[in-house]
Amino acid sequence: MIERQGLINRMNDGLDRKLTLISAPAGFGKTTLISLWIENLRQEQAEQGESCRFAWLSLDEADNDLIHFLNYFILAIKQSQKDNNGYGDGALTLLQSSPSPSASSILIPLINETAAVHEKIIFVLDDFHMIEEQSIHQAMIFLIDNLPPQLHLVIATRQDPFLSLSRLRAQNQLTELRAADLRFSPAETADFLNRVMGLNLSAQDISDLEMRTEGWIAGLQLAAISMQRHEDRRGFIRSFSGGHRLVLDFLIEEVLSQQTEAIQAFLMYTSILNQFSAPLCNFLTNQDNSQEIIEMLERSNMFIIPLDNERKWYRYHHLFADLLNQRLRQSQPEKYLALHTKASEWYFENRMYNQAIDHALRGNEYDRSAHLIADQIDGLWKRGEHEKLRNWLDVLPHHILIDFPLLGAVHAYYHFTKGQNEAGQQLLDQVEKKINDNQSEDVNNLQIDRTDSQAPHNNHIRGRIFVLQSLIDSNFGNVQGMINHATKALEHLPEDDLTWRNITLFALGDAYSFQGDMDASWKTRSEAVKACEAVGDPYYIIMANLKLSTTYRELGELDKTIDICQAQIKTGEKFGLETNSSIGYLMTLWGEILAEKNDLPAAIKLVRKGVKITEHGSNIMIIGFAYLNLMRVLLSSEDLASAEEIISKVKNLAAQTTIPTWLPGQMAIWQARVWLKQGKREAAHDWAIEQGFISSAGIHLPDEFHFHSMFAYIISARILLAMDRFKDALKLLEHLSKAARDNRRISSLIEIMLLQALAFKAVDEDQHAMNTLAEAIHYAEPKGFIRIFVDEGQPMAQMLYDSLNHGTRSEYVQQLLSAFPGQDPGQDRASVSQGNQSELVEPLSDREIEVLRLVAKGLTNQVIAQRLYLSIHTIKTHTRNIYGKLGVNNRTQAVNKARTLGILPPL
Repeated sequence: MIERQGLINRMNDGLDRKLTLISAPAGFGKTTLISLWIENLRQEQAEQGESCRFAWLSLDEADNDLIHFLNYFILAIKQSQKDNNGYGDGALTLLQSSPSPSASSILIPLINETAAVHEKIIFVLDDFHMIEEQSIHQAMIFLIDNLPPQLHLVIATRQDPFLSLSRLRAQNQLTELRAADLRFSPAETADFLNRVMGLNLSAQDISDLEMRTEGWIAGLQLAAISMQRHEDRRGFIRSFSGGHRLVLDFLIEEVLSQQTEAIQAFLMYTSILNQFSAPLCNFLTNQDNSQEIIEMLERSNMFIIPLDNERKWYRYHHLFADLLNQRLRQSQPEKYLALHTKASEWYFENRMYNQAIDHALRGNEYDRSAHLIADQIDGLWKRGEHEKLRNWLDVLPHHILIDFPLLGAVHAYYHFTKGQNEAGQQLLDQVEKKINDNQSEDVNNLQIDRTDSQAPHNNHIRGRIFVLQSLIDSNFGNVQGMINHATKALEHLPEDDLTWRNITLFALGDAYSFQGDMDASWKTRSEAVKACEAVGDPYYIIMANLKLSTTYRELGELDKTIDICQAQIKTGEKFGLETNSSIGYLMTLWGEILAEKNDLPAAIKLVRKGVKITEHGSNIMIIGFAYLNLMRVLLSSEDLASAEEIISKVKNLAAQTTIPTWLPGQMAIWQARVWLKQGKREAAHDWAIEQGFISSAGIHLPDEFHFHSMFAYIISARILLAMDRFKDALKLLEHLSKAARDNRRISSLIEIMLLQALAFKAVDEDQHAMNTLAEAIHYAEPKGFIRIFVDEGQPMAQMLYDSLNHGTRSEYVQQLLSAFPGQDPGQDRASVSQGNQSELVEPLSDREIEVLRLVAKGLTNQVIAQRLYLSIHTIKTHTRNIYGKLGVNNRTQAVNKARTLGILPPL
């Protein structure tokens, strides 16, 4: 052992923090360091008469199940207590009694019990990189957030876990050791090679070896073991050349050379397996003594790791397996392929179909692979396992995809979801040609996609392809194409092909939504939810509800939308889909509504989490919708810098690949909104003219407002207001209002009416302004809208205050006013009288007094314009009028004269 006192001191210093993270690649001594540190702690405490408890949980791939993980976690911490007196029993009882318990409900009693423990508990989670299950990461985040001071967590991993590390750093609750910290220093390398391994190397030899291994502990250890058998150690060290992997190849070769030929062959042949058991190895190697060999390898520490307590399944150390695999491919390439084929056969016979497909593909058995994938495609679609299916189809040769039309069409669809439109269209055209060319052939002579007696006929395949085409059309906002292809799909699909018929309802619902027909969208999407629930496909139940939730959002049903989001996120957790892109999108939608309800901190946290999940997937359409929800929250949070980062990200994405046509357009609209927030009204105005939404002399009204175009025209109306083009703005808003009313787009309607009210106020049509505001309140109050008012700034606050003064005694209006930042917008006006304006040629108007009040606060014309949602030109006009009426020449004189007359309060 090497006494690594510097690292031990750092770990000791971190005991008062929540987490110690040791993150480095394999072979850097993570586990050894933790063991050494714990031993030192035990000795120190024995000397000082103190006590500390230790729990250790070594993880592997089998622990990627929340219930399984929590069970072992609780048992480990329970066993750390000598006399536990029932410690942890409550959490275990809850875990075992509930069919689908939430992590928080299990951890809360455990946390409370731990908080009552008098001794420090150090809990080590080793090999945490094995945990990929998102629900376990979420459970750990909850635990860390609520960690009592009695418990300190230590995580050893090869990759950073998804545990909000940046927040822990900011809170000074994280101690980190990484590869650069764990590498042996030259002094430690010398100590290890000469004292521990007894090699008696010169300083130069040690320096050369340390440089070649870069302090990598496992490499040094393997080198030392090899050198113990070499007399010419200097020559051995000089033979180290090339990259890191080449050195490893050489060292593993040295270790392998000590084994018999039979064992070497066994190791190489079984290295193709990600995990293995004795029966599988027997089948693969044509022998019957695999169990004895595996037990011998385990006793010899031959880089073998058991995966279960019964010692039935094992795997090799990843680097060891990689190098054995490379050796096999180089020395026996035909054997390498044949072994994969045999492994596929064994997995298929044992009903482990995913592994059967994996090995068939790795064995270049593409025709067999295609048949296996075709047999499993319905199940994969029902479970929403699109990433897995996509990866398999990526491997299949092009001609195989053409020969299996459904697989080819699905792969074409995946091209479109990734923005690879040209490749997708080319493949889709070839698939359709293949079907047409074989139209007259007997279906059994055409490798449609199935090997069993239930092989679907051409119409069935065509129906599914029509479904995929309708989904592809949605990428381009091609409403008529979506409807046409979805209708044809229903004509071709048999009544019992329920999953695919339900997907057709998704496409129709999308089409109606794009058209802006919320009633038709709600009806179709509600039907899709019922149909998917009847079939019982969890993934499609989530997808159907996701689409219905977006309709409810446009209908203004905020609480119903949140209810759907929460319920489907729980469904995702229950069925292991919590890292699916659809769940990420639901989080962003939930977060966007939290922003509307003015809970901005919770909104930004939830929507960023959802965006991160969607970005881990490859469906650009879902990522795009998630970005739109994020943009709204960022704008309400006044985080314009982050908003522009998202806009730039989409621009870069569009430069790298083809993305859905509507996404760049929507981001351009948000860019215009950002410009308005920044006071760059000319840039926004130029953009609207360039896009053809308005002209320098008027506006362009489309025949109908689709889903995406309505958003663009609402922003155009904002631009017209900012440019003091009130007549054009009111004309456009009137058409938008009618379209929103006709299609029950309540969320859009409320925003449109608020802009109308502001426009009426700007042209001194106060009664129209109050009436329109009252109608907007009528729609918004029962739905719980808040931020849609607040985001309009002080002009809206002033109008709401005025509505109270005009007899509107509404608790809702008071609630809205309390949500605005700063003081009550009516406070200044209420405390300032009109003063004595009798000596003035013409009295100041309310708007001029409002401008003068802001001038008195020292605000610039630019800031006043932004505050009042007016142009700088308008503010300058008001200022000139004020000077003329007061008979002054500058700001200071105007403020002093107004104070003298009592128009402004005295200092």
